This record gives sequence, structure tokens and C-alpha cells, in this order.
Amino acid sequence: MTKRIILILAAVFLLAQFIRPSRSAATSDPAADVIAIGRPSPAVEGILRSACYDCHSDHARYPWYANITPVNWWLQDHMNDAREELNFSQWGTYSAKRIARKIKEIDEEVSEGEMPLPSYTWMHADARLSDAQRTELIAFFETLRP
Repeated sequence: MTKRIILILAAVFLLAQFIRPSRSAATSDPAADVIAIGRPSPAVEGILRSACYDCHSDHARYPWYANITPVNWWLQDHMNDAREELNFSQWGTYSAKRIARKIKEIDEEVSEGEMPLPSYTWMHADARLSDAQRTELIAFFETLRP
């Protein structure tokens, strides 16, 4: 009986690998990207790309585990929610009021170590920010304040 249940579960798991979420991101104007608008230093651009862009832009790098169901569904849902909250690829389309609010939120979450998420930095060591990097990132966004 136990062997049969294990076989059924294995078959379900294997079949589930063929049901994948859509990875399509919105197409956005490259000129609206926060990097194009703010022209950060190479160091800050590197921080943005390694610690922020996978979830908060239309330019995600999908890790190997994004190919495993059900992890891929959870990951894509998380990324969709993150982009809905803040999408650096669409920064130039935001109103001045929204930009000011997002800068305040970025300042709070980055300075308190809430972003990038610990669950992300656990698998992405290059996204772990030092205090100096946090300060640099916050200072960059302050230059964008309307």
C-alpha cells in the first residue's frame, strides 16, 4: 500500500512538471527604466541588478529551481506581486507622488534590512547587501526624489 502511494505521488509530481506558469513579463520602454533615468554609478547599477531586478523589473534572471513545479508557481506569483508593488522597468511611468512614496518605502525597507528578502538572499549571495551598499542605494534613490 505504501509503495503504491509513493508511486502515485511520484507520477503526479512528474506530470505536474509539464504545467508551468507563464514567464512573460510586460514589455516596457527601456527609457522608463530607473537605470536609464537615474544613471546610477556602476556600483549602484550592480546592486540594483543583483539585489532588486529579479523581482522588481521586467528583466528577471530565473534560477535553476524555477524549473521545478510547484516551486515555479510560487516563485512566479511572488515575482508578479513584487512587480505590481514596484517595477523599476516602469519607473518613468510613475507619477511624482507615487515616486516619492516608493522612495520612502525603499529607504525604510532597505535601511531596516527587509529588502532584499532574506528568502532571496539565502539562495543569491550576491544580493546580500553590506551597510555601505545599503547607504549607496538609498542615496541613489534620494537623487530621484521629485
